Amino acid sequence: MADKVRDMVRRTGRVLRFGALAALALAAVAFVFAFFSHGLSWQTGLDWARKLLLLVGALALVTGGCGLLVSGRDRPDAGTTPHEDDTFRMFWHEVGMPWGAAVSVAAVSFLALGTVVDLLYFFFVA
Repeated sequence: MADKVRDMVRRTGRVLRFGALAALALAAVAFVFAFFSHGLSWQTGLDWARKLLLLVGALALVTGGCGLLVSGRDRPDAGTTPHEDDTFRMFWHEVGMPWGAAVSVAAVSFLALGTVVDLLYFFFVA
């Protein structure tokens, strides 16, 4: 039992790290684009980064929830359903959790980083 819990915590941590890396990259690209396109205004860059992170995090959370709802049984030991293909099984073997759960967990990273950027924006700008 402890090994299963340890494996799930490790897998969840891996998905959170990849989600945080993707969120950081997206925030950096949004910040740089807004910074240079709006006359070197760091306030605008921070505003764009926070809005984009919160939007993508919310959409990813909804997408992951819908994926958990409609993806069917994507455990490797269960039988396939008519709307299921081998992509779900390959994802399960690679990551260790259903793709809907992985997207939902990664969305937490986007929302957490978005909240941090939101706090920075209101601390420095407002």
